[in-house]
Amino acid sequence: MRIHEDDGNARVQPQPATVVELGSGVGLASLAAAFLGCRVFATDGSPSSIRVMAENFDQYASDIPIPPRALRLDWGDMDEADAREELSQTIRRLCPLGHSSGRIVIAHRWRTDPADEESFFKSFDNDFDREEVGLEFLPDDGYHRTRNMMDMRYPISIFEMRRKC
Repeated sequence: MRIHEDDGNARVQPQPATVVELGSGVGLASLAAAFLGCRVFATDGSPSSIRVMAENFDQYASDIPIPPRALRLDWGDMDEADAREELSQTIRRLCPLGHSSGRIVIAHRWRTDPADEESFFKSFDNDFDREEVGLEFLPDDGYHRTRNMMDMRYPISIFEMRRKC
């Protein structure tokens, strides 16, 4: 996406992109990307989520340049170490070495021990540049910026990862 300021009024111009969303749920993020002109493959492991996504996509199909597709992709449960490895492999296949324009955005709910979760994200550090984004949308009150699974403080993180050159 680029912002153009040719007449003093900035406007966003979407660039052609392909988006693969993992764990799409009801497909809200996929719909947003599709409205911006992206080709979207929305995936989830739950058959009921796939059904709801397809219904949501059908509802807006006439308003979207390229309607998203709802597809089943089961890479496991993030509460299990094996599933984190499967997810890691899926991400690496979707954005392989040499794919310098690829970008991974992970909106992630902290589910297990924060040390295990951080270890998962650090496993990408040799291949990807990783930056936590979206903190500006959280209140600066200390409460929302504390990772603590016992009381679910700061339950969501958003990371952007790009392949290293």
